Amino acid sequence: MQMSGGQAIVETLRAGGVDTVFGIPGVHNLAIYDALSRTPEITHIVCRHEQGAGFAADGYARTSGKPGVFITTTGPGATNAFTALGEAWSESSPVLHLASQLATNLIDAERGVVHELVDQTGTFRNVTRINKSVRELARVSPAVAEALTAIQSGRPRPAYLDFPEDILNAVDDVTVCSPAAPEIPEPDPAHVRRAAERLGRARRPVILAGAGVHRSGAWVELLRVAEALQAPVFETAPGRGAIPNDHPLSVGGRWTGDPRLSRFLSDSDVLLAVGTRLGGGSTANWTLELPPLIHLDVDPDVINLNYPADVAIVGDARVSLGQLYESLMDGGARSDGQWAATARGLAEQVDAEMRAAHPIAMGVIDSLRAALDRDAIVTNDSLIQYWTARHFPVYTPRSYHIPWIYGTLGTALPFAIGAAVAAPDRQVVAIGGDGAFMFTCGELATAIQAGANVVCVVCNDQGYNAMRRYQRLRYGDRIFASDLVTPDFAALAESFGALGIRLQAPDELEAALRTALAAKRVAVIDLPLSLDLPWR
Repeated sequence: MQMSGGQAIVETLRAGGVDTVFGIPGVHNLAIYDALSRTPEITHIVCRHEQGAGFAADGYARTSGKPGVFITTTGPGATNAFTALGEAWSESSPVLHLASQLATNLIDAERGVVHELVDQTGTFRNVTRINKSVRELARVSPAVAEALTAIQSGRPRPAYLDFPEDILNAVDDVTVCSPAAPEIPEPDPAHVRRAAERLGRARRPVILAGAGVHRSGAWVELLRVAEALQAPVFETAPGRGAIPNDHPLSVGGRWTGDPRLSRFLSDSDVLLAVGTRLGGGSTANWTLELPPLIHLDVDPDVINLNYPADVAIVGDARVSLGQLYESLMDGGARSDGQWAATARGLAEQVDAEMRAAHPIAMGVIDSLRAALDRDAIVTNDSLIQYWTARHFPVYTPRSYHIPWIYGTLGTALPFAIGAAVAAPDRQVVAIGGDGAFMFTCGELATAIQAGANVVCVVCNDQGYNAMRRYQRLRYGDRIFASDLVTPDFAALAESFGALGIRLQAPDELEAALRTALAAKRVAVIDLPLSLDLPWR
């Protein structure tokens, strides 16, 4: 069929089931945008900065489990999105960045044309599984189809493709490709049996659930294994919501930084770690002592990377846990439930002590939870994310999003936009600091234009309070470059056409959240709040 390179991209996205893309038009990528204008099956969300577009695509992917696709133009448009791809890489998110390039004869020629960047493609090598420049019209559709398959296969990782302007504009007979089904690695049955035998003998088993549980959709299988073993379930920050936080087996994220719960985990007689690399953020930089380890992950490079595994299961979490459950049922499990009850009691004790020691911070967490539906989606950044990662109750999968490893400021709002587009019938709240909010606050206009009714809670301490804290620890009274001039956030919201609410004290948050959510429009709540870190 006769079509342009831009049409070939859009038709391949449609063939792959992509129904939403984010991005910003530019002079070099207009052929893609012209094709999108004639493809009503795909919704395009126009963003205000390419970094915001990448974060929004990531938030969409994390919430929906489907590919998050975004489009940029050449040179600065492409590189503006690098940080978003770094975030997606760190958190194993299936994001596809489609960028334009200069005309083929101008690429890397350094002739002084607009948006010129030498080795634009190679710029993204360290943050993508695939990074290619597609310089033949016949290769456009196959390349997009292959990238869609790749980012969803095994451990999800982002991909980058760019297309010269002349290839996007060229017209010829094109065969549109449909992406192949993603590869779902099956575990070695012998390794599953060994794990089941080891777990079946355990009297003090513990499960640690990471983001891989969400990436593979393994929630039912994880809960079956946990209940069969009567094993308490600890969660990494990106793994929050792997099981409901009010389930008797849930410890959630409270354990990070608490010596009693960390010691409880260390004292177990076997640990089943699922979909986590056991990174520094979850193990106090690998000072956490682990019991004999059964490590289940789809990425073989993760196994034995940070801790040696007694039993290694390389495979998709959903498939592997399903087989592990069947094997456990064949052999039986010995844990009696008292072990899990002890863990749950410790977790509740930690919450109670934190409420007594930090009533304001924990009051904000409680207000946030009280105002929200059970399946509400919460996105985070800044200091508040360390509080929510530990103490905010998460009840449903893929409803808690955090920039845990890359630690990117400014993610909360665009993550929330992507989440709201993916799940328009659910409440979505973005919570972060005032400094971080200023990174991407222009995306308020994106949210309004897209009808993504997110509520932003800006924890306002008029500065980078984490940096103030570290400067005090290192340099005493010398605080430098950490105090900020900040706008009137409620007035700023109203200037965009959003609802602006300014609070006088943190105890007003719950009522304000209920008001904002009931308004069913984009809203910003300016919350005066100064936080420290939540661990001892």
